[in-house]
Amino acid sequence: MAVMDEFKEERDKIKHGTFKEKWKYFWDYYKWHVIGTAFVLVVAVWMIHDIVTQKESALYVELLNCATVYDDSEYLSGVEEYLGIEDGQALTVEAGLDVTDDTEDYTAFEVLAIRIAAKEMDVMVAEEETISGYAGEDTLIDLTTVMTEEQLEHYSDYFYYVDYALIESGYYENEDLSYEDMIFDGTAGHVSPEDMEQPVAVGVYINTTAEPGDYVCTTAEFNSNYYYSGEAIFSIMFYSEHTDAALQFLDYICGYAS
Repeated sequence: MAVMDEFKEERDKIKHGTFKEKWKYFWDYYKWHVIGTAFVLVVAVWMIHDIVTQKESALYVELLNCATVYDDSEYLSGVEEYLGIEDGQALTVEAGLDVTDDTEDYTAFEVLAIRIAAKEMDVMVAEEETISGYAGEDTLIDLTTVMTEEQLEHYSDYFYYVDYALIESGYYENEDLSYEDMIFDGTAGHVSPEDMEQPVAVGVYINTTAEPGDYVCTTAEFNSNYYYSGEAIFSIMFYSEHTDAALQFLDYICGYAS
């Protein structure tokens, strides 16, 4: 029987067949088209829903190498109230990414790189070794250009400085440069700008474990939710559009909220 005759016979059978026969024919011949179309539709709906329902970021804080309690929602509610977070806005405080040299999971480094590339993160809090690396890449803002006079009075004695002359000279571009080399060269651990050619205050030392005196200390409420084993530095990313909120957050965690 000719192919066209077979096709005509099959079509006539389907035309006069039962619903079950018609459905079987349709599914046998078109199921992958249906599955593919459904998949594309689900993805499209998900993307549209995500875009429509996504809140505007009011502040995004990354607490690197930080231990945290399971539920910090009560503390964050206080932060949101102080910052004046409105409906449709979002405060994000992420903790737990481990980007120390001891970590064996390099996914954290990739996640952090993506957040920076997407200009998602406003505030970075981490130990000096981590902050110094990003300061050397010129990714942190000069805090003296955004702080109020009152904030400068509170924090200027605890600034973490980087020498911008070293950035311009390409000092930090050396791939073999380690944090130990920086300590040996005297380019790490700066709380004093006197020995720098172009000092820039890119961070504020905070400490969640020591008694008040040596450094600006965070409040007991902050310490009960987030924990650093030693000195940590608060910094703001150079691309941030929420510097006022970032500095308000600093005031809140250090007990200067009014």
